[in-house]
Amino acid sequence: MILRRLKIKGYRNLKPHSLEMAEGLHLLFGENGAGKTNFLESINILMGWGPFRSKGIGDIPCWNKEKEKAFVWGAFEGEESLEAAVGIFKRTVFKIGGKLSNASEIRMRVPSLSFLPGDMALVEGGPSRRRSFIDRLCAVLFPLYASTIYDYRKILKQKRAALEKRSNISLVNRAMAERAIWIWSCRIAALDLLKIGLAKTGELLPGQVELFLSRGGTLGLEDLREDFWESIKKFKDKEETYRMSIVGPHRDEIKIKSSGRGASEFFSRGHRRRTALALMLAAGWAVERKVRKKPILLLDEVMAELDMEGREILVKMVESTKWQTFVTTAEDFTPFWPGQVWNVEDGKISPMK
Repeated sequence: MILRRLKIKGYRNLKPHSLEMAEGLHLLFGENGAGKTNFLESINILMGWGPFRSKGIGDIPCWNKEKEKAFVWGAFEGEESLEAAVGIFKRTVFKIGGKLSNASEIRMRVPSLSFLPGDMALVEGGPSRRRSFIDRLCAVLFPLYASTIYDYRKILKQKRAALEKRSNISLVNRAMAERAIWIWSCRIAALDLLKIGLAKTGELLPGQVELFLSRGGTLGLEDLREDFWESIKKFKDKEETYRMSIVGPHRDEIKIKSSGRGASEFFSRGHRRRTALALMLAAGWAVERKVRKKPILLLDEVMAELDMEGREILVKMVESTKWQTFVTTAEDFTPFWPGQVWNVEDGKISPMK
């Protein structure tokens, strides 16, 4: 898919814009605080995702006009053509083709992936960072995933409350089981697709990498349903003693290994960064293979963690995918950038000649 035209009004510090966007690579160049991340974030929300830096949307509308709504509109082309819009004030309202819609439908029809500087710590960061990565991918691959994991988290809160009160948790476990099993099956399928995608990353990947899903708190039995219930039985006393839920996807770990060792120990810092970027690109290939649409890729300041060789490899790899990709940077990459370059200054976005 391609974002062909974009209109923005009242979004954070961005000036009102109406822009024509080409396919291929887009580099947004400007100083810190100029509005580069805000620009990517506006596209991210238009395509059915949330803000980059906060859980809520209360601080999104124009900083200078407290009661003004933020508005983002886009025309997409590619595997299908559609117009989408999102109005933002105290909540978000989505429309596709002028009709009310929702974030899930937009994510399904316009697949996209966004990566922030923190995602460069995919390899050496904690398990929650890798769970977040696989959850974002699954939300694009499987339309019901986002709502299912939302329901799972609500049930998890109920279980924790029941454990605190020492109430019977059998009914909560039943409600949790079906969702946990389905989430595990989606994560396993996503990892299989990621493995195929990693094979395409060529010299960006510094060495052989293996991916594994370690199911949270389980015995590791082959059958997912049996594994859940046998683990629940095994750790029943432990859950009740510590008053915490031990078994389930909320404790999953996505393990990244190389030559049988943890990649965070085996690779240098630079190679860990390149591995993280390889995983991001592999996620894009996973989407293209499963959804049969080219994803739109948003990369916010991720190149700052790479040396020049790593940057050049990444640019060549992204260019070869033929995906529309938006990259922000405060550093000057323009001598070898094979696409459109935009200057961002004080919320104003203009093409550089």
